[in-house]
Amino acid sequence: MEQRDPDRTNDDARAHLDAEAIALIAIGEAPSTRGESYHLAVCPTCRSELDQLHEAAEIARTTIGDGALVAPAASVWAGIHRELALAPDVRPPGSAPVGAGAPAVGSRRADRAPRTAAPEAAPVASIAEARERHGRMRRVVAPLVGVAAAAAAIGGLALAWDGLRPAPEPTTLASASLDALPAWQGSTGAAVVTESADGERIVSIELAASAEGEGVREVWLLTPEVDGLISLGLLEGGSGTFVIPDGIDLSEYPIVDVSLEPVDGDPAHSGDSIVRGALDV
Repeated sequence: MEQRDPDRTNDDARAHLDAEAIALIAIGEAPSTRGESYHLAVCPTCRSELDQLHEAAEIARTTIGDGALVAPAASVWAGIHRELALAPDVRPPGSAPVGAGAPAVGSRRADRAPRTAAPEAAPVASIAEARERHGRMRRVVAPLVGVAAAAAAIGGLALAWDGLRPAPEPTTLASASLDALPAWQGSTGAAVVTESADGERIVSIELAASAEGEGVREVWLLTPEVDGLISLGLLEGGSGTFVIPDGIDLSEYPIVDVSLEPVDGDPAHSGDSIVRGALDV
């Protein structure tokens, strides 16, 4: 017969852990019972809260440096008490009340140590002692979580604003009306060259052909004397966009041409242009 774990009850799967217990575990304390460990393993709500508090604690640690904490000088705690108007009995763990001048509890060697020696780390409180001071802990954990939440919210708003900010509009560099050649009377077209924020140039083509033909339509850039040409790609349907290769000077290749090309594997211009026009560069 299966042995039942006395620390694991049905309540472990139903009742959530109290906030103080989760906060203590988040800052490094071990769960006080196996029941708490089991509940954290099966309860997504408590686990999520623990992960958030643990992340907040990690953020706080990065602001004060790595390594063990050491007892601060008495003047530091005196300043804290004065600024926050704390009660006289509120003091750092393991130390005497502020102003009493008593040595730190748990270290007799400190009485005999030279005045120039570095202070020893404050003793770690047990879980029971820490929970007795849960009121004080709440004053520490709550601001910590608030600062982390505020930082996360500011970061989230910055990312959201950056994502919602519209992309810069492309700059129009040139345009052209494309006129029909004799064999394609009635055809019309237009070309617009734009430049994006990153410097890429795009030519957008609109074509209304007066007739269909056997083959594919290809977009070209030509020199004014038609002694040089650059293929930009095939036009599918009545419109399309094509990237102008880097280094191409549109003042040298200002003519936009759309031709009908037979599917014969020959990359040369067929000589059957549908529309053609000069960019106003």
